[in-house]
Amino acid sequence: MKRLLTSACAGLLFLCCAGAGSAGAQTADIKTIVSVGGPPVVLNQNGQLNMAGVFMIGGSTSATVVQNGTNNATGVLQFGGTNSAAIGQAGMNNFAFVGQTGQSASSLVSQFGAMNTGAVAQFSAVNSSAIVQTGP
Repeated sequence: MKRLLTSACAGLLFLCCAGAGSAGAQTADIKTIVSVGGPPVVLNQNGQLNMAGVFMIGGSTSATVVQNGTNNATGVLQFGGTNSAAIGQAGMNNFAFVGQTGQSASSLVSQFGAMNTGAVAQFSAVNSSAIVQTGP
């Protein structure tokens, strides 16, 4: 029974790999950045699947994320006196979230793709945000 199960699993694995095509051609760029009182974060991603998580705590936080790929996802959380975030995404599916709290918060989300989702949550004395979404 164990030999039959092993053979069945090997055959299924072969069929899945053969049907999926070239797995080597697909790329993923996944980054998680945690900054406590550090310098501004600048991240450029160009894989087919791009995922970025940025968590910042400090007096003045700044994050810039640019993603070019088929699927892009970014989450930015900032807790500081002055917070600034900019996200640019170009791909089929784009998702961006910005959460900011402090004395002032500003954010810009720009998305170009077939399916775009953007959300901004700001809890500061002075808030400004813009989301620009366009499709092909």
